[in-house]
Amino acid sequence: MGLSSSQGRLLMLTSRLSDIELQEMMISQRQSQLALDSEKAASDYNKAMSNYKLTIKVDDSTEDKGYRKEDLNYNNMTSMGYLVTNAQNQIYLTKDENGEWIIPKDIDGNALLSINKSTGKATVGSKQYDILDGTKYLSEQGILQNSIMSGVLYLFNTKESTEGISLSNLQSDTEMEYVLDTSDDAEAQGKYDYETARIARQDNQLEMDLKQLETQHEVILKEYDTVKDVISNNVERTFNLFSSG
Repeated sequence: MGLSSSQGRLLMLTSRLSDIELQEMMISQRQSQLALDSEKAASDYNKAMSNYKLTIKVDDSTEDKGYRKEDLNYNNMTSMGYLVTNAQNQIYLTKDENGEWIIPKDIDGNALLSINKSTGKATVGSKQYDILDGTKYLSEQGILQNSIMSGVLYLFNTKESTEGISLSNLQSDTEMEYVLDTSDDAEAQGKYDYETARIARQDNQLEMDLKQLETQHEVILKEYDTVKDVISNNVERTFNLFSSG
């Protein structure tokens, strides 16, 4: 192999080695992302399997115990005499289509509060409270429960007190229970199984691709060293030839 052809071959091998090394780096980055995906899948799974929800005992004479348990929502909590407040004991209500505050009632049809139209305040027992629009909190069960469990909202039982009950005190409330939510466990398990299988398939494929590239890299590197030696020997012979002349 002549010197010029050897140099051309060396340049081609150098380019090929660079391409392979770039592909290896890209595979390494994808493997790192898969590791992050795996951590996220495990985190989401653990979170779904250990999340909590609030339940409430609703009076029901057709049940042997005289009540049934339901997931807490605005309708069943007001039916059992509970109102939603914040740390400042401001009461959250919703409005009707005419923009008027809807007065919640208990299971017997008794209003939990009255509203003074001149002051715009709610009266519960002998106390008055400011009213806030609670549509964003009260309209959806998930938002309501999360807001209570995160401490954004408080509850108070109008049959026993007119002060807000924080999450930390709900355990002492005989009508409320703070329990594990298993309703999403099957979905979480299915999603986790799918994600881990997907990650394993992609990781295995990347490992195979990486091994092929490593083999190619080794073969090309050997040829690179051989061609480099040929060039070095050619240069040395040429140098000696001119030196002897």
